[in-house]
Amino acid sequence: MEREKEIAKLTQVLRRIARSSQYAAWNRNDEATRFCVKQYNAVLTRLTELEPQVAYAFTRLAEGASAEVVRIAARELSAYFEAESEPQQSEWAYQGCWRPRGATTRMHRRC
Repeated sequence: MEREKEIAKLTQVLRRIARSSQYAAWNRNDEATRFCVKQYNAVLTRLTELEPQVAYAFTRLAEGASAEVVRIAARELSAYFEAESEPQQSEWAYQGCWRPRGATTRMHRRC
């Protein structure tokens, strides 16, 4: 059970890394991008210890990787573990027509 909890926490960290790297890309912040790369590689190392087969599908990012690459890699690695866990609504899920989640007004029901 502890293993599953740790994987869930690390998956949450991957989501945050993806969001942070998106911010770094928008602001062209190289220091933030380098930090995201280091964080991604650290999470990948730990996940590889917990699930050795991860090493066959995912590789460490180069120190000079772009923020966009970090975002994609973090989302992909997160998705790998989300498929195993119980279904949850992802924060990246497409809501369609930009309606807010849970919107029930007639205006938001259809596009």
